[in-house]
Amino acid sequence: MKNANRRMTPSDIKKALTDPVAFFDQPSDVLNAEDLTNSEKISVLKRWEIDARSLQRATDEGMSGGTRPPLDEINDALAELDPDNALADNFGNTPTKI
Repeated sequence: MKNANRRMTPSDIKKALTDPVAFFDQPSDVLNAEDLTNSEKISVLKRWEIDARSLQRATDEGMSGGTRPPLDEINDALAELDPDNALADNFGNTPTKI
């Protein structure tokens, strides 16, 4: 996790919900984030998944996409948090970048 030695403030958590890669290097860092609830972790990972799929789609359409998005790692982290996909993620309430 970027800035691993400091606690996430409420402002940081709100920002992480809209831009996960600003706070986390890899999806497993979300799992280890002590300052996030399970619901917040799921929301962060789902936001990251949407961003990664958008990047992948852009790359598939011939636009420069940068590094490969970590979709497998994101899905593994989501499965670890909620193996039955039973927890509400409140994703409809998650702020977006737009």
